[in-house]
Amino acid sequence: MILSEKSTQIQSMFDKISKRYDFLNRLLSAGQDTRWRNKMISSFPKIHTKKGVLYDIACGTGDVLLNAKSKRKDYATFVGFDISEGMLTQAKLRAQAKYSDVQFVQASAEKIPAANHSADCVTISFGLRNVDNREQALREFHRILKTGGTLFVLEFFQSENTLIAKLFDFYFKNILPKIGGFISDRAAYEYLPKSVSTMPKGDEFKKILSEIGFVEIEQTNWLAGATRLFKAVKKS
Repeated sequence: MILSEKSTQIQSMFDKISKRYDFLNRLLSAGQDTRWRNKMISSFPKIHTKKGVLYDIACGTGDVLLNAKSKRKDYATFVGFDISEGMLTQAKLRAQAKYSDVQFVQASAEKIPAANHSADCVTISFGLRNVDNREQALREFHRILKTGGTLFVLEFFQSENTLIAKLFDFYFKNILPKIGGFISDRAAYEYLPKSVSTMPKGDEFKKILSEIGFVEIEQTNWLAGATRLFKAVKKS
C-alpha cells in the first residue's frame, strides 16, 4: 500500500490514538456520534435477498460494521477498510468474540481492493476529511457500488449558523485538544478543527457527488449543518 505524505501522517496519528479512540469519541460528542451512526444504519436500503454487501471505508474500530451486523439482517457480507493498522487491530479485537465473520482490510480510501459493482451499500463516517484526494476516493466508492447502490457520507462540515460555528470553533480549538491531550494524543485533537475547515460547503459537496455520477442526493443536517449525513445513489 503506497500512501501520500499526508496519508502516512494520518495513518501514524490514528495508530497512536487507536486504543483510546472509542472512549474519546463518546466523551467528546456526548454520545451523539453513536446516534448519528445509528440513524445512518437505519437508512440503509433494504436488501430483499438478505444477501446485502456492506463496505465501510475508514472503518476505524468497526462501529458501523458491528452495529450494522447486529441490526441489519438483510446484509450478509460486512467488510471494513482503513489505512491504520492500529485501528484495525482494535476492530478485530471487538469483533472476534461475536462477529468473527466481519472482515477488516488495510487499504486507503483512494484505492480500495474490491471488485467493480460489488457493494450494495458503501459508508464512510467522519473519515472523508482525512482523505488526501477526496474526489478520487468518491470515484472509488462509485466504482465499487452496484448500479443503484447507495453511498452514505457522515461527516463534520462548517456550520451554517454563525453563533454555532463560533461555539464549535471555540470548543474545537480550546477545549477538545486539552481533553484529548490529557487522555490521548494532543496533536491528534488539534488536527480535528483544521480538518473540518477543509471540507467544502454542503451545496459544493452535493455538486461533487453529482458530477461523479450520483443521483437522488439527500442530506440530513444536525447542529445547524455542523454534522451532515449525505445519501446518494449510483445512477442506473
